[in-house]
Amino acid sequence: MTVSAPTRPTVSVVMATKNRSELARRTLQSLFELDPHDFELEVVVVDDGSTDDTVEQVTRLPVRLIRTEGVGMAEARSLGLRAASGDFVTVLDDDDVVLPAAFHSQLAVFREHPEVALVHAQAQLVGPDLTPFGDPFPYSPLPKFPQLRDCLSYFPQVGTIVTRMEAAREAGDFDPTLPGDNDWDWMLRIVRRHPVAAVEEPVLLFRQRDEPQEELAWRRYPAVATIFRRHTGDLPVVDRVRLRPVMWRHRGWCTSMFLNHAHDNWCAGDRHRALTSLGYAVRTSPVHVVVEGGRRIGRSLVQRVRGHG
Repeated sequence: MTVSAPTRPTVSVVMATKNRSELARRTLQSLFELDPHDFELEVVVVDDGSTDDTVEQVTRLPVRLIRTEGVGMAEARSLGLRAASGDFVTVLDDDDVVLPAAFHSQLAVFREHPEVALVHAQAQLVGPDLTPFGDPFPYSPLPKFPQLRDCLSYFPQVGTIVTRMEAAREAGDFDPTLPGDNDWDWMLRIVRRHPVAAVEEPVLLFRQRDEPQEELAWRRYPAVATIFRRHTGDLPVVDRVRLRPVMWRHRGWCTSMFLNHAHDNWCAGDRHRALTSLGYAVRTSPVHVVVEGGRRIGRSLVQRVRGHG
């Protein structure tokens, strides 16, 4: 795919929402506060059966509204994507906040590299009150032109991804059968067919949820494994063998995270959540539990010895 970017292209933003009127309003407000000096903005909001004042809030802004009744996030996103008419498209969560660099950075890459079909940037993690923490992710350094192995190794936040509309149409709908990460699956379809690029610049505040993170991660892990198999299963044997360490690292990262939650919950006196988190770790990878547990015990013993030295 080699397509020249229009001098002033239209960027379509698709946002699905349900019963989160204030969050959706803030997200849309951040969009319309951008300086669109090098692009036009089209915003398509899909309301999936809200019973609060979401519709009233979002229609105060110049958006195109599509109303559905409980079709789910994946299908709502797909409906919005089909309705979008811009030269480029991005899918935005209804609780994130767009930063001033959004779209400008990605469009600059498209202008310089007409062969590129998709550009992702970085997101800044923030708490419910938008207080930032941690480094922007995917973490630097990023390859300027990621390959499949790179994109299997990390999860760009969906709102940082801008895609040429032709490639988005070719990728098709979001998969409603996945329990999570249908945007990653959708992105990987494009990565396997076209050149893609990455920008090391935060363009989005990625709001973290109040719910226990171990529960969210446990719901997502099966989707990660399914998507990984989906996009590697038909590769030559040699390539599949080379990619095995990537999935092994995913399992190790998830196991370590569950162990951290188990430790924190235990220290906080929540024994039930601690044991639940430990169970998630064991079910994810018993080998990583043994290895990581051994490392932690070893570090603890070293610290005790030094403390008595």
